[in-house]
Amino acid sequence: MKNLIGIYTSPRAHWVGDGFPVRTLFSYDTMGQHISPFLLLDHAGPAHFTPTSER
Repeated sequence: MKNLIGIYTSPRAHWVGDGFPVRTLFSYDTMGQHISPFLLLDHAGPAHFTPTSER
């Protein structure tokens, strides 16, 4: 069994692309030395996007 390093709060939400809010599951600022830089996991909660013709 692996040892638990700690329990941390999630980083602030940030925007992806043209206005898609997500939260990163890992804090690379505080846990960067323990996490692979190739492990990128974001969580986007349920959201409703109205139809648009903008591009």
